Amino acid sequence: MSEADLFPEKRLLLGGFAGLAAAIIGAIVWAAVTVAAKYQIGFMAVGVGALVGFALRIGNGGKTFGILGAFLALFGCILGNYFSLIGLAAGELHVPFFTVLNNTDTAKVISAMWEDFISASFLFYAIAAYEGYKFSAIHASNVSSGSESAPQQQTTGVVPTDQMDAQRRR
Repeated sequence: MSEADLFPEKRLLLGGFAGLAAAIIGAIVWAAVTVAAKYQIGFMAVGVGALVGFALRIGNGGKTFGILGAFLALFGCILGNYFSLIGLAAGELHVPFFTVLNNTDTAKVISAMWEDFISASFLFYAIAAYEGYKFSAIHASNVSSGSESAPQQQTTGVVPTDQMDAQRRR
């Protein structure tokens, strides 16, 4: 047994930190792309969700990791949207990003985000949360690599169809 098997809370903590770091990195990348393009690309949310989900696989997956992945993906999207608005305002005012970040009325930015959230952002945020859940809930041992496939569960008396087909050919 490994240390991760003996102390599952360490896996959750490690996975949580990896997912949080991925959410923040994803948010920064989202903001940089949005500011550079001067247009918000909704598919960036999907990328944030996938990034968070894959980062959480460090913890070895499971339902708890999936739920955490969904919340962290949503957090990364909201943070990316927030940073984007700050970055666009900084560019428009010709002021450094951190100056605008420190001097901005957060309530106004959240109000602007809420107006945007009601529209198409909701769909992309939901997809990102799903991606965060889907990719992080998978156990690392169930991820197939190369010619290996995920282990099949067998029940006594039930023969998988692949084995039945092979027997018929004999």
